[in-house]
Amino acid sequence: MARNTWSIYIYSGGSWVADGSIYVPNDTLTLGLTSTHNKIVLADGDEAFITPETKYNKNPVTFIWYDDDGTMKSKIEGYVQNNTKVKIVDSNSEEHIGRFKQIRARWLVGESPDKYDIEADFDYEE
Repeated sequence: MARNTWSIYIYSGGSWVADGSIYVPNDTLTLGLTSTHNKIVLADGDEAFITPETKYNKNPVTFIWYDDDGTMKSKIEGYVQNNTKVKIVDSNSEEHIGRFKQIRARWLVGESPDKYDIEADFDYEE
């Protein structure tokens, strides 16, 4: 059975360069936003909210892939080791721009060829 993929690009020399594709994650992604407003108490005791120029941040997400043959593991490890800024374009044409912060691979011992279950944390930049 063929696996679906998402396009991935790396930021190099001031522009986005295609770097092939990554498999669609095998588990649900939790996408969240966090407001950056601050609540303050005024002199009269009332509360007010201050909103800075950056109004919100996207929360980090964890991508999960099962039964990887080492291909995804190597690719994501390279992004982590080189602190590579990437753009992932998903199946809805949504762009996810940021960096993979860490990768955790569970080696499925006894499988031939070697197989891994992978979790990779992705921090948004934009």
